[in-house]
Amino acid sequence: MDERSHGQAREFAATFLDGMRRADLAAMVRAGAGDDFPEVASAMALIGEQAGRVRHYEEALQAYADREFWDDDLPGGALANHDRGQMARNVLAGLPPFHNCE
Repeated sequence: MDERSHGQAREFAATFLDGMRRADLAAMVRAGAGDDFPEVASAMALIGEQAGRVRHYEEALQAYADREFWDDDLPGGALANHDRGQMARNVLAGLPPFHNCE
């Protein structure tokens, strides 16, 4: 899990603990001292899964946004003509953007 996602998980858990009137524990979590708390572990699992999914989406979007992907002057034509949405289908299925089952 990257540091940004880790921080989001800590903040989520700390906000939950604040809501439970445990400001002492929330402060520990925000300081990075409560990563073994079940609230933090649960938030990390959830946010880590979401972050992985977003990375897949971003990878596919970056490929689709690349000018060369749409360049008809490439030998064999534009990559978009060959892809025909397969990258999007792969990512939506939880596979890497360039997954090829053949």
